[in-house]
Amino acid sequence: MPRHPVTGRPWPHSSATDVVPLAAEVWTWLAFGQDPVAAPVSGVMPAGVLRDDPLPKHPSGPLSPAPDVFLYTLARLPAVRQPWLRAIYDRVKAGGPVSRIV
Repeated sequence: MPRHPVTGRPWPHSSATDVVPLAAEVWTWLAFGQDPVAAPVSGVMPAGVLRDDPLPKHPSGPLSPAPDVFLYTLARLPAVRQPWLRAIYDRVKAGGPVSRIV
């Protein structure tokens, strides 16, 4: 006999036999053989409801690769011999910013 998920009381029954209370989730699994899949929620949180997980932090500026990784990758490209790409490589190697490549 399943228990009501809110009140915890056994559901009403018409039988006079012995009743063993059972959680609704267990009863659902026994009756249907699978875990119920929760439907995805869409929309916004209602007013006054606080989230229990923090929102992801936004970057403070434009993202740019680490200079050493950038130089390592460029050095292995055959195209680094072209003047325009070599100028970028030399500028970053001299300590210039990676984010202002173009």
